[in-house]
Amino acid sequence: MIAPSFRIEPNGDFPFLEYLFPEPHTPFFIRLFLRGAAMDRALGNPATARELTELLIPRQGALIAPHQVHGTFMVPGEVSYALPERPEGDGVFLDTPGVEGSLRFADCFPVVLASLAPSPWIAIVHSGFKGAVSNISGTVCENIFSANGRRPAATYAWVGPGIGRRSYNRKQNDPWTKKGLSVFSPENRDVRSADVSFDIGGQIFRQLTDAGLLPENICSLPLCTFERSDIFYSYRNGDMENRLFLLAFLTE
Repeated sequence: MIAPSFRIEPNGDFPFLEYLFPEPHTPFFIRLFLRGAAMDRALGNPATARELTELLIPRQGALIAPHQVHGTFMVPGEVSYALPERPEGDGVFLDTPGVEGSLRFADCFPVVLASLAPSPWIAIVHSGFKGAVSNISGTVCENIFSANGRRPAATYAWVGPGIGRRSYNRKQNDPWTKKGLSVFSPENRDVRSADVSFDIGGQIFRQLTDAGLLPENICSLPLCTFERSDIFYSYRNGDMENRLFLLAFLTE
């Protein structure tokens, strides 16, 4: 079986990472626009980012761009939620053409789910440390697979890029660190004398397999946003405003 994969395209002012479905000729468009002149100009504003990327990618419809709050709510792919509205949410679900979904990142992990069964759909998710502690990935899967014949075994997923284990440390006495220690599996945390390092991507992978996805259908991108500030934005590395821009939609 061919696994999901990705590719990075330098592409001048608009470098991007494309999430590649293992089967050819599918109706999925899923790209993460990386550090470059265009996203530098956008300054994390989704409307500006989409206006700039329209030079390359014609608009497919209204853009949903949630106000991300490190929660677990996934915004439905309905025009009523599109700009200028900014509903709170950390995911977007798309199952019809004519509407676009977007999220923004600077160390937190993009999590992308897609399937052709029973009809094409995409879910894009924003999961940082707090999202992993709250298990937004598992919550999204539970909501998606609870109806309409959607099955985890027929779903492909991509995790990342995000901040890696070597670069993500928290003080032991922080309340969220304590929550993380109670939730993260032992293989995804390292406790030291005063701090703890967490493997957020590894925990998301586990949450997806716990939700029923097949490990061979999950692509974990081996790229750390903190260590690769040449191509990614990293909040922990000083990028206070600029963000990677994830754009997804279903084609006709």
